[in-house]
Amino acid sequence: MAGALTARFDLPADSRTAGRARRLVAELLAAWNRAETVEVAQLLVSEVVTNAVRFIGDRDALCLTVALRVDRIRIAVDDGSSLRPALRTAADDDESGRGMHLVAALALQWGVVDRPEEQGTGKQVWFDLPRQPEPPRQEGSLEAACGT
Repeated sequence: MAGALTARFDLPADSRTAGRARRLVAELLAAWNRAETVEVAQLLVSEVVTNAVRFIGDRDALCLTVALRVDRIRIAVDDGSSLRPALRTAADDDESGRGMHLVAALALQWGVVDRPEEQGTGKQVWFDLPRQPEPPRQEGSLEAACGT
């Protein structure tokens, strides 16, 4: 597979969106033969989507983008909020505040890009996962490979 493949999904900003985003990412990565990245991708997309839904409420939709590039997989979530995620210290009894630490720990890199002013308020939160090399293709049948 050469070059890049990209898929975009417009999703409502509601309580079911993180689950829907996890399923879409899992199905897409499996279809692109990237099953080894599914679990981490699902965990991180869930964190980023949950943050977006929490901060924009039901006033806007989200756009989930998954891009398979030569050297990485980039997953991005666009939303209509100007509030930026941050790494913050969570107390032991806090029920939230650890999600972006997971993103920072498990992604190759992550970042936030503000929308250009002409597109209104909002931002894109993205993270990259490593793209594992594809296994080499085996030519011929098993018998031919074994010399029988």
